[in-house]
Amino acid sequence: MKRLASLLCVWLATPLWAQSGDTVLLDVFRTQLELEKRLISAELSQLEKGQEDLRLACDRMLRLADDLLRTQRDGEDSATLTSRSGDLRRAEAEVAALIAGSQQLRATIVARRAVIEQLTAEVKRLEETLQTTGDDLSGRWQVAIEPGGLKGTFDLRLFGTLVSGVYELAGGWKGSLRGTLVGNTVRLERIDSQLGFVAVYTGRLEVRGGERRIEGTWQATNLAAGLPSAGTWLAQREAKK
Repeated sequence: MKRLASLLCVWLATPLWAQSGDTVLLDVFRTQLELEKRLISAELSQLEKGQEDLRLACDRMLRLADDLLRTQRDGEDSATLTSRSGDLRRAEAEVAALIAGSQQLRATIVARRAVIEQLTAEVKRLEETLQTTGDDLSGRWQVAIEPGGLKGTFDLRLFGTLVSGVYELAGGWKGSLRGTLVGNTVRLERIDSQLGFVAVYTGRLEVRGGERRIEGTWQATNLAAGLPSAGTWLAQREAKK
């Protein structure tokens, strides 16, 4: 945990110009954030189990203490009392160890919560920075899909190399988009609100002055009757306001 906190401090203290870019850093923070969430979930389960073990150990310790007190009052022989005293000491030691373990685990969880809060804040800051500074993909695109001359809009957002968005096409078709931008290659999966995962779009992003265009091909994944199985597509981004 200390090593993780130190690494986070180094990341946060490093100037953005000295890093490999906001998008790369955002991917790193997102990955680390998911890891931290999985770790804290496992630690909470471990703490829950430790609490149950402690409850059982305390019950056993108190039972042995009551038995020892009873035998002392009954005047049992010293050998029996010595044996019972040894059992009680071992039970007390087990309880002490479980308490120490629970204390350490709770401290770890608190520290990890702080790291998660830092990572969450940094992810939000970087996302806002990327949205503010803009990129060549985020925005609304006017789309034409062939065959059939199907037209509509893609609203896309880029976070690191990941792309997400929504679309509306003529004829009432609408749904969500997910994919990647690697280099200048765009890959989008189209998930329709009625038909599900229907197509994969690939294309090349071209930047010419103030113009942004994507041109490429698409292939259907849901071969519904009467619908084309492949074709081409062209998109042009609207000017940002």
